Amino acid sequence: MRVPYRPYPGSPHPHLYPLIRVSVGKKHAQRTRPFEAMVDSGAADCMFHQSIADAIGIKLDSGRKEHRTGISGARGDVWVHLVQLYVGLDLFPIEVAFSPDLPLAALLGRSGFFEHYRITFDPAPTPPELEIERIYRA
Repeated sequence: MRVPYRPYPGSPHPHLYPLIRVSVGKKHAQRTRPFEAMVDSGAADCMFHQSIADAIGIKLDSGRKEHRTGISGARGDVWVHLVQLYVGLDLFPIEVAFSPDLPLAALLGRSGFFEHYRITFDPAPTPPELEIERIYRA
């Protein structure tokens, strides 16, 4: 799947980002409507805004509480839960850290997302493009 970079919805900045449409759900439960998630090679793992957890009935404090430090040095608490991630026709379980302080809907990071896809960031076209190809590991 090749996807052109797009502006982040609602952002006042004209920057383009590698965004893909995903949805999440709990096992055997309703899933969210599709939303934009940023593919972020600098993110160690997947992090979603608390509103996504609320949408599928996850109570944050029922998850594993962890402390995280962002690139700016800001520290915060997150709650980790297992969810089902839907990317196009693909579905797989991943652990997601939910945070009320994330300034966007979702970051798809190396652990949880990149291990399922071969990711190519291509700056040559206008606009730049992101290519993701599903990989299967034995």
